[in-house]
Order: sequence, then C-alpha cells, then structure tokens
Amino acid sequence: MKIKNLLHGTNFSSFSLLTSIGAILTLTQCAQIFQPSGICHKPDTDGIEYDLKKHVTKLAADIGERNHYYQKSYDQATSYIADEFKKLGYDVDYQKYTISDKKEYLDAVGKTAVNLEVRKPGTNPNAPWLIVGAHYDTRVGMPTWNCHGPVLPSKTGTPGANDNGSGVATVLTLAKLLKDIPTQNGIIFVCYANEEAPFYQTDDMGSRQHARKIINELGVDNIMGMMTPETLGVYSPRSNKKRRSAVAGSLLGVADRCDYIAFMSTNTGRKYTQKCAEIFSKNCRMQVRTICFPYLTKGVAWSDDWSYMKEGIPSFAITDTAYMRCDDYHETSDTAEKLDYREFAEVVHGLNCMILTLTGAEMEGE
Repeated sequence: MKIKNLLHGTNFSSFSLLTSIGAILTLTQCAQIFQPSGICHKPDTDGIEYDLKKHVTKLAADIGERNHYYQKSYDQATSYIADEFKKLGYDVDYQKYTISDKKEYLDAVGKTAVNLEVRKPGTNPNAPWLIVGAHYDTRVGMPTWNCHGPVLPSKTGTPGANDNGSGVATVLTLAKLLKDIPTQNGIIFVCYANEEAPFYQTDDMGSRQHARKIINELGVDNIMGMMTPETLGVYSPRSNKKRRSAVAGSLLGVADRCDYIAFMSTNTGRKYTQKCAEIFSKNCRMQVRTICFPYLTKGVAWSDDWSYMKEGIPSFAITDTAYMRCDDYHETSDTAEKLDYREFAEVVHGLNCMILTLTGAEMEGE
C-alpha cells in the first residue's frame, strides 16, 4: 500500500502549505464520519475469522516475502491464490504481462507478472459490474520504509501480513461468502501483481494493466465501481512513531485512533464511496470515515484504486490506515500473528453485507 505524499509531513516545506491544504480540505469537505447505525451485537463471524487467519498465515508465514526479486515465493503465492479460487468453484483467468525494461527494476525486467481474475455473473446481464481487488505482492527491501527506491534485493523485505495479505484474504473470503447468492450485478474478484514500489503508479502495476483491459472489454458505463481492501487487520493500540512523518494526517481526517476503518478515494469516487460507507455503517459496529481528496498531483493516491480512477471508474481503498496506526508497515515485523482477527472478521462481514446491498442480492426469505 502507498498512501503517498499528502500524508508525509516531510514533503511540506512550510506551514503555509499545510494551511493551504487545510483550507482545501475544508472547502471540499474531504472527510466524513459514518457512525454505526444498524446492528449493535457481535455477528457470528467465527467462520470468516478462521478463513482470514488461514489465508494471511499461508501468505505471510508460510510463503513470506513475495515479489519478483523472490520469484519462487511470488510463484507460490500466485498458485495458492489461484487454487483457493478454484476450490470455490471459480474459473481463474491468468492475465499475464511482461515487465518492461527499466533500469530501476533490476532483475525483474522481462519477468512475467500475473493478475488472477474470477467472475460471479449477475442475474441481470445489463447491470454494471462491481470490481473487488487487492494486490498480493509485498515490498522488496529498500533504504527506508517510505522511499520508492532503489531496490535492495539483498535486504529483507516484508512478509506482508497486513500489507497486503489481509487484502488478499478479504478478496478470497468475500468470493466464498458471495459465491452462491444470486445478485443482479456481476462481481469481478481479482488479485493483482506489482502494487508495491518500484512498480507503483507505472504501467507495470498489475491493477493498471487490469483497469485498461476491463475498460476495453466492458466500457466505463458497464462498471459500477471498484474497491480495494488494503491493510485491514489492525484494530488494537500499537506503537505508531511513523505517524510523526504524517503531520497532515489529522487535516485529512485520518484520526490517531484504531477503532475505525477508512474508505479513501479521490473526488472521482466521492459519491460512490460515501454511498458504500452509508451502507457499511448499517451493517457493522465499526465506524467508517470517508476521505475524498481532489486529484491535484500524482502524489494524491492511495493504492490500486488509482488505476481505475485514471480510467474514470469510481474507486476507493478500504484500509485500517496502515502506518497511521502501526509501525509494522513495510517492515519485517509485519507478521501474521499480530493481526486482530476478531475485529478484522467483523469488518469483512460488514463489507459482505455492503456488497450484497450494492449488487441487489436475492436473499432467502425476501
């Protein structure tokens, strides 16, 4: 995950710039809080919790660092995700592409990257599709946790439990929960290659490849929107010294707390994001905050949602706010046993209910 430049206070040269950002946020009403307004009891999420922990443990503990600089582990992750989709009865589309020739990519040049896509058709063939996708690669070793290079393959990268084993686990679990429930809108589940640097916001980013492909196939009017689960596993107090480098966090509405999730987007996805947050708040005990910022520079972006925003598709990232609440972000300490699976499962349950509503699910007894 990359919540880029806007949150890094070290990138601002003066107090006046921060003041200007604050004014912009006020004018655009960037942040909005949605308090839980539906269920007040804990839902039965034991099965969800089991599945989430299983997937995160497999990816982060058994496989570990997975990127094109650790190709064997990358291939193991690809196979695991594809096999899990197949176990659920989906047909997997292996969308392959070749990484371009850029000197900063080092040994990754010319390798084959793979997006894994499956589809759940809707009952209404004219209804637009919903895309739910997360990246499965992890950050390679680099000089610091928040830089974009150079690549240091000899330095251990992250095992990627929260970033983004939690996101992949969410996609797989939602694909399972939604599999046999008729919905008017079709749903596309996808796991992406290459979200992390040095590929971030380049044509070699897996979601960039997918967004262009899906637009060519379906057209923008046949896509409801996209959402990407990104770093979703932390809900207990942690050391968060890294937040000190994000002095604009409070201005953005990213509170220094761990009892909420954030739906982050640019203005392209504002109405869609807020609609989703309103539905989510009726189905989960967790507070949700929408952070919608105008796309002023390349640095204003969150994660794989950027690729779809660039194509005019409403999109947002669903996140626990990553390094804004936990120092394990982009570190070797981002391990599977540290995630808060009970709360994580409640969030995924809420997302499932949200998607059921968005897609016009036909539930038994209705």
